[in-house]
Amino acid sequence: MEVLDIIRKHVSTVTGLRSNPNVRESWETTPIRQFWLARVYVASILYGYFLKSVSLRYNLERSLSLSDHDLHHGHKTGPSFQDMYRSGPKDVMLGNKSDIRSVRRGLIGQEEEIEDLTCYVTGFHPGSFERCAKLRSKEAVHLVESHSNALFGDGKSGLSQHDDVIVTSFSSLRRLVLEAVAFGSFLWETEDYIDNVYKLKDQVVE
Repeated sequence: MEVLDIIRKHVSTVTGLRSNPNVRESWETTPIRQFWLARVYVASILYGYFLKSVSLRYNLERSLSLSDHDLHHGHKTGPSFQDMYRSGPKDVMLGNKSDIRSVRRGLIGQEEEIEDLTCYVTGFHPGSFERCAKLRSKEAVHLVESHSNALFGDGKSGLSQHDDVIVTSFSSLRRLVLEAVAFGSFLWETEDYIDNVYKLKDQVVE
């Protein structure tokens, strides 16, 4: 439910629509530049990708912290998760299964109970936030680019050269943003699954 609440806030922020709009508000139309719509779509894909990664990390850290609190009676012996990410391998943040044991060792002894997911996300270090939202593989980058170009056109080919203005309803805009968030979440899961079988090419972090 926490994830759904965060997604609702994202949709509301992007579309300017209230969380629970009435029928009249939902079907009101608005002019939107195609270029802007494409950027919103890609940003929402990355948001869904980020949210999937963070929610898994949050659930893991919370379960380990709470279970370890019962075992060690609150004796803190390890660094926080954000500290581990800043000084450790990127796979810790991105959720590779092979690093779960190293995360376990780093999290042992955390006595404080982790807050809700929203507080957890807002407490991220800016650099960690940016890196966690960055697509891990070159294949994922290519897929998002191709998918976006297929929907909105590629400026290089002249399909969106004039930056056309389209008219759409807020309801349609809301569905588009939700689709993008779901696509990003699915992309994270698929990328993680495929990488266990076929080594994907890492996206270079600049």
